[in-house]
Amino acid sequence: NLLAAARVRGFQGEKGLDDRDAVLATAKHMAAYSAAVGGVEYNTTDMSEQTLRGVFLPPFKAAVDAGCLSIMSAFNDLNGVPASGSRKLLTDILRGEWGFEGFVVSDYTSEQELIAHGFAEDGRDAARLAFNAGVDVSMVSGLYLEHLPSLVASGEVSMGRLDEAVRRVLTTKAALGLFDDPYRGTDVAREKAVVGSRDHIELSREAGRKSVVLLKNDNNLLPLNKSQKIALVGPFADDVDNVWGPWTIWGAPERRVSLEAGFRAAMTDPQALTVARGSGVETPLDGGIEEAVRAAEGADVIVLAIGESQKMSGEAQSRTEIVVPAPQMALVDAMAALNKPMVVLLRNGRALALEGNVKNAQAVVVTWFLGEQMGHAVADVIFGAHGPSARLPISFPHKSGQQPYSYDHKNTGRPANPDLPVEEYKARYRETTNTALYPFGFGLTYGEVVYGPVEMASDQLPWNGTLDVAVTVTNRGAHAAEELVQLYIHDRVASLTQPGRLLKDFKRVSLRPGQSQTVRFTLNPRQLGFIGEDGAYRIEPGLFDLWLAPHAQGGSAAQFRLIGPA
Repeated sequence: NLLAAARVRGFQGEKGLDDRDAVLATAKHMAAYSAAVGGVEYNTTDMSEQTLRGVFLPPFKAAVDAGCLSIMSAFNDLNGVPASGSRKLLTDILRGEWGFEGFVVSDYTSEQELIAHGFAEDGRDAARLAFNAGVDVSMVSGLYLEHLPSLVASGEVSMGRLDEAVRRVLTTKAALGLFDDPYRGTDVAREKAVVGSRDHIELSREAGRKSVVLLKNDNNLLPLNKSQKIALVGPFADDVDNVWGPWTIWGAPERRVSLEAGFRAAMTDPQALTVARGSGVETPLDGGIEEAVRAAEGADVIVLAIGESQKMSGEAQSRTEIVVPAPQMALVDAMAALNKPMVVLLRNGRALALEGNVKNAQAVVVTWFLGEQMGHAVADVIFGAHGPSARLPISFPHKSGQQPYSYDHKNTGRPANPDLPVEEYKARYRETTNTALYPFGFGLTYGEVVYGPVEMASDQLPWNGTLDVAVTVTNRGAHAAEELVQLYIHDRVASLTQPGRLLKDFKRVSLRPGQSQTVRFTLNPRQLGFIGEDGAYRIEPGLFDLWLAPHAQGGSAAQFRLIGPA
């Protein structure tokens, strides 16, 4: 919810939509698109009203509350009704319950796809269903242009509904100042001055390095010494075609920075870096591994730049096995056979199931697709100019077959003990525990941050009051650290079963070597509720667990009791 609201504010700004730097935000895709069965793009979604309202709708509500004036309907059907034909979603909830005043736009031909869903008979029927459900604007298909005149003439679409949709679009355009300046944002002189400016380049680099997640750093291998001999190996070693990530359309190729360029710029002697691709992303290279071995033989440390191409992480690129492709694994195995310190730089757009010598490397870093300044941003972190500070927004499972995996799963009636390798008749797979290899919220720093016990002002939270909780974190390492302290709760007994943990708040603190800081939170009863069987938010008194921890599988729980109303 916080992220949704922050993105809306980031796009639309604080000065109003008519400000020349404002861009209209569109929240998408409403709704439950990310819960498609089997993780297959465009697939169906089937879920309870409690899960829909408790998990998937709140970020859209947060976006609306933050001032978002555009919502995009989803491709998927939800409980049998395609989202782009759902009056419940796009009118009853969005407008009737939330008071949304903007417009709804279909996803790319999603209203036309009501036909393939088996929900509409033909294009005319699809236009009628989508428009009456609340889709104000048709994207690409042309169905509204073709059929709305006859639908209105026949009375199947009311003139009032048509006026309503037109009014919403025109009102939003007026808010954007487009009637005063219809070509706002197309100032060629301003474009040349702003796009690619030094401020933008610096911000891109900063955003990149603040997105790097350090998963593993045995024996403090990182940060690397700038004077070391380094072999940079892998399909992304000198690659610039996969720095932007999916859905970058108007990037400037001349500004893309490869890892090789970033490393050479950061190293004391740029010639101390040897580079070899060794493998393609999904196919081997003739003689590639042999070339990589030669490049790495004289190095002090091997840095492997491996993972997914941006195409592999794009739309309609669902994978049955979320692993590093086999040709790259063969390259990793060849590098591991050299018995040198090894750093893995993962380029990926999804959680990966790490295996073999990738998993066993001394250091593992998630670098995602960081944009045009990727090479410099990664080098900033790898060589210690800036410490890693990001955390995982998604859990990395032990095995691909655990997907879909989320940190907030329920305990079940037969919860598995994660500390036991084998346990009969429990909720787990035969091959692994019901945990993540690297859980939601996880991320290391170059410091050594230690958590003290949870401190609570009381073990009771009054129905109309608050509860102050705190934890002291100490950096016992030799490097400065940015720690993200996370507050999780678990409702032990409720009228509907609850997740084992739920993130409720977080705070970021900076710690110098040797520094301690007490991080405080104030908890209120409103944070402890859930969606009941009747679809309404409810808060129930009772016993709760609370963690102040570095990630969703960390820390020791404290307990408090929410006291019911008098």
